[in-house]
Amino acid sequence: MKGEIAEAYADVIKQMWSGRHYSVVPRVFKTKVGHFASQFLGYQQHDSQELLSFLLDGLHEDLNRVKKKEYIELRDADGRPDQEVAEEAWHNHLRRNDSVIVDTFHGLFKSTLVCPECNKVSVTFDPFCYLSVPLPVSKERVMEVFYVSLDPTAKPTQYRLIVPKAGRVIDLCAALSQATGIPPNQMAVADVFNHRFYRIYQTDEFLSCILDRDDIFLSSGCVDQDGEEVVMAIYMRERSHYRDYGSGSNSYGTSLFGHPLLMSMPRAQCTREALYQLLLKRLSWLFRAMQTAAFLLQTYVFFCVFMQKYIKHQSMDVPHQQTTVQLQECIELFTTVETLEEENPWYCPTCKKHQLATKILDLWSLPEVLIIHLKRFSYTKYSREKLDTIVEFPLRDLDFSGFLLKKTVNSTEPPCRYDLIAVSNHYGGLRDGHYTSYARNKDNGQWYYFDDSKVTYAREEQIVTSAAYLLFYQRQDKIRHPTIPPPIPSSTQPENHVSSQTCDGMDGAASCVSMETD
Repeated sequence: MKGEIAEAYADVIKQMWSGRHYSVVPRVFKTKVGHFASQFLGYQQHDSQELLSFLLDGLHEDLNRVKKKEYIELRDADGRPDQEVAEEAWHNHLRRNDSVIVDTFHGLFKSTLVCPECNKVSVTFDPFCYLSVPLPVSKERVMEVFYVSLDPTAKPTQYRLIVPKAGRVIDLCAALSQATGIPPNQMAVADVFNHRFYRIYQTDEFLSCILDRDDIFLSSGCVDQDGEEVVMAIYMRERSHYRDYGSGSNSYGTSLFGHPLLMSMPRAQCTREALYQLLLKRLSWLFRAMQTAAFLLQTYVFFCVFMQKYIKHQSMDVPHQQTTVQLQECIELFTTVETLEEENPWYCPTCKKHQLATKILDLWSLPEVLIIHLKRFSYTKYSREKLDTIVEFPLRDLDFSGFLLKKTVNSTEPPCRYDLIAVSNHYGGLRDGHYTSYARNKDNGQWYYFDDSKVTYAREEQIVTSAAYLLFYQRQDKIRHPTIPPPIPSSTQPENHVSSQTCDGMDGAASCVSMETD
């Protein structure tokens, strides 16, 4: 990259600390990043972890003290002590990679692969720049649906159901069947949007195609199993009257309202009169006729009486508890044994073929600044989702001694305790979102909240949220204790307001960065 990324990044830092700007829009930096990584061009949504990974790699390449990288033939562990193999791996890494990025952000993994056929064990030590830790994924999902009964006097009822996350539509029907007693095979499942049936689902479709924001209606008694029934979609329209005062003429129109219905009746009995009699019966809870039934059959006009649209089942009264996990649980999950997937097998040198080996990652050594990436975006063959689980992470004294495989820690080696210095937050879903961040001023210990061009004071109890995406921890032996007292918010301003939009108590005022595009 010939130093271009480092120069563009340095220019952003200079602007931020110049004291001349309340905020900085790094257009030149973004353009330079897009020049070397085309995925960051344009106006699309991007992942902050991917950008951070590219930036650290780019800065490392630009600042690498090794100008001519030599070829290094890697040796197999062959049963040698871990300490010896780890020191050799780190030494080889520094022979090709020696920069301030390596000094600050790089640690060492121990990777162990075991062949399921011949039990061949392969041990390697690999450097890392951040930890991507998984979040425990629930196997169940809570869905809110509306049930439309055959009972003409019953209003639609809203239910809260628990279904398998990797389940199918028939599992949703089965869950509702337990609450209503209606056989699952007698239910039709539809997505209602803008007062119309947007989609009617087949029972073998995966539930992952249904989003939490979708309005899902389940209707009973409208499934044609033997071909003798006629299934119809019924839409509600209200008549509107408009008067054109320019011409003096009257105009009439109709517009959709309410939720549609699915109805079925025997094919042999499907006449106009029978259809409207059935419709009147199904809508008896919502409509009252202002004329006789005979008149209705001639004009097909209904007069709507406003009523509550639906009632809530008692399952809706049970509060939905948001899942909470500890950061330590995520790290433990990261270091558990896993079996490689078919798309990513391991070539066993003994069997001379690819194998679905078991793999385990262990932490051997940790860097000065540890970046933890919470893998909130989950992709499986059955579903794609963003996990809004609250991860409880400590602001101080994150102890990694229990996770390090390297147990022979002596007094000359750095401690394993870390304090939080920054958080990158992501609000939104898979396709769109908004990034904010928290950062701690090293000189006064005050936390700040960065949201585009705005900076506000933040309290420690505000830091842990379900939006936390990237965590930045610094080893305690490298943390400088505050040298000045934290700022005191003005009595005339809210506690979390920073009027100047700059960081207080610094030799130069640091502006916030707004990553906007032209």
